[in-house]
Amino acid sequence: MSPSRRSRSVLLVPAALLLGFAVVNARRTQAAAPEAELVLVPFVPTDVREPRTAEVALLVYNPVADEAPAVLERFEVTAGGDVLYAADLARALPGDPRYGEVNALVERLPQELTELHRERRYFAPADAPEFAGDAVFEARREIDARWQALAAEYLGGAPQPFVQLDFPLAYDQLFFADAPEGTQARLELRLAWRTPAGAPRTTVLPRTITKLAPFRPLAPGALAALGTSVTVHAGDLHVHSCHGEAAGACSPSSNCTAESLQTSGAFSYAQLKGQYQALGYDWYTATDHSYCVNSTSEFQAMQAECAAATDASFLVMSDMEVSSDESGPQIGSDLGDALCLWTTSANHMGAHEITTRIAAGGDGLLGFCDGLFSDVLDPFPQTIAAVRAQGGYPIINHPDGSSFGWNSRDATQGIEANAAHGVEIWNGATQSGQGGHVARWVDWLLGGRLLYAYSGSDTHDDAFAFGANHVLLADQPFTIANVHAALRAGRNYVSNAHSLVMEVGLGGAAVPMGAMHPVPAGAPAAALTPRVHYDFGADTGVITIFKGRVGDGAESVLCTSGPLTGAGTFACADALETGARSWYRAYSESGSKTAYTNPVFFLPVASDPASYCTGKVSSQGCTPTTTWQGTPSATSAQPFLVGCAQVVSHQNGILFYGYAPAFVPFQDGTRCVAPILVRTGVQNSGGAAGANCTGTFSLDFNARIQSGVDPGLVPGATVYAQHWFRDPAAASATGLSDAVQFTIGL
Repeated sequence: MSPSRRSRSVLLVPAALLLGFAVVNARRTQAAAPEAELVLVPFVPTDVREPRTAEVALLVYNPVADEAPAVLERFEVTAGGDVLYAADLARALPGDPRYGEVNALVERLPQELTELHRERRYFAPADAPEFAGDAVFEARREIDARWQALAAEYLGGAPQPFVQLDFPLAYDQLFFADAPEGTQARLELRLAWRTPAGAPRTTVLPRTITKLAPFRPLAPGALAALGTSVTVHAGDLHVHSCHGEAAGACSPSSNCTAESLQTSGAFSYAQLKGQYQALGYDWYTATDHSYCVNSTSEFQAMQAECAAATDASFLVMSDMEVSSDESGPQIGSDLGDALCLWTTSANHMGAHEITTRIAAGGDGLLGFCDGLFSDVLDPFPQTIAAVRAQGGYPIINHPDGSSFGWNSRDATQGIEANAAHGVEIWNGATQSGQGGHVARWVDWLLGGRLLYAYSGSDTHDDAFAFGANHVLLADQPFTIANVHAALRAGRNYVSNAHSLVMEVGLGGAAVPMGAMHPVPAGAPAAALTPRVHYDFGADTGVITIFKGRVGDGAESVLCTSGPLTGAGTFACADALETGARSWYRAYSESGSKTAYTNPVFFLPVASDPASYCTGKVSSQGCTPTTTWQGTPSATSAQPFLVGCAQVVSHQNGILFYGYAPAFVPFQDGTRCVAPILVRTGVQNSGGAAGANCTGTFSLDFNARIQSGVDPGLVPGATVYAQHWFRDPAAASATGLSDAVQFTIGL
């Protein structure tokens, strides 16, 4: 949905006022009949990064009522005199001004209601003003009434005055693969046809296609701590298809007239795939509206289509955009409420990695509304719970409070409550800097919600360039499961051009983007270094690193770079926040090219026992992890086992502990315990034969407490413990685990 905002105040305007416009428009169309032209509406992506062939479309509409139809004879796509595509049609197209009148009204609605993210004026006069204020509601009612009448006629067998011509467009015949950024090619969509009187006509629609630069790669050497091979995959988390079409929906879906606005220009999942590939993307999630998916069998058919469009180089993931009711106090205004006569206050969420259909609404007129006598939408906490129950993760779509946006600011919870997982900070083609969707996300972070940042084009027709989700896969194959796992972990940045990835140096470790790093009780205000790996190519950009803390009124700007070009790392120094949840995130700007990282979060430990700090990756590629079982006690006969998994096999090691935490660089890793350090006895990790990660350690710490060997181990004392072991193949020949904090009970 569009992020624009309109007034909630709605008063009824006499229908005659609106009908007056329609009648005048109809008279103008009819009076011009002898000279009338067909209306051509292109659904052709006008940007391309990777020139290749993609399936696109042209809508042809006959606005002139006549006893005889116009006859479509030949369609050609030309560039520089060369014919890229041609087809003989021999198709009769009857005329009817009513279809154009409805679409003219649609084009004058606020963008937030139409879901058309790019400005279009093919049916309404260019100088016709956009409906505003009170007239919006009456216009929407008029559109509903008119479209329902037309749809009933079409379903009854009446001929349609429009046809969508799908055709392949060979972008690779417009550009060389190495064509520089900004190179443009002019297309001509040429339709030869005859008027009802038999007079030959040719209508030409020009289109300018622009070559975009490829997405910038990761900076050389960036994120080596994540793995030996980090790959980046751009994609879209919010895509609609012909399954949500109000006219001519693709099988097995029926026409979805719930919003009554999408009457042409929708594509199948397979067609969208080629468009996204030409834009340099290699995955997207199919998120058709829940009110357009009316049965389990329909959802399963859509899942099968997504699977059929998926291959080793491109993933199509079957998800949904689910409507639900707002809950609690509302902010902002919502024209969508007025359309439903305030029987509902609906919002939208992306339901990702779900396995079965979630029912919410129906595809009939205003099917996203609750009925007067029944509720068809669940409150959003209940819908979020349904997504979570399937193992999915919900993302708040278009959160700025516009129509069908997300107005329940106070009632919204995040990952901290197993509720919403993230926020769509970039919706559609609109960029908002640090305002709009981004500002709403930051407000939630400041209010104590844990939420990641994502983006979605929300396209309802052809694909277009916007701020994509760039997913990082470390030593992992490109699969649906791995992409979802990376998205869940916040290992993605949002960008329409440049690469921008954050990490925070703490002790001897790099805390990666998306991490929720625990801060133990009594942690020192250790030095840390937020750093951003960037690649601007030949562009010049500026990076800002923000610091946030729960309870503050706003984020602070930690540091801002000067103008940067090429690839590199920008960093600044700070101290670990120990008194409240905090985070660091980065933003870059280079003209219209912008990028956002996900945060690195630092969370005060709220449980006991709890792990903290960062283990050192061993020579075998594993990160040793502290484990525990039982309860620390000065009197219990039951053991409290403190152990370590993922240790290099057949190596000697020890558990050492102290009474305060630390974050100190040590032997190519981090020492997580402050002196004075106490060492326990040497153990051997054992494990499978050979050098691998199957070794383990285990120590009954209750036995040590109760032995009296250390007089500091008394009830109420908090202990911080970490494992050290030999790792002969490592640069320092040693290994380090993360650490555990626990308090001794009676």
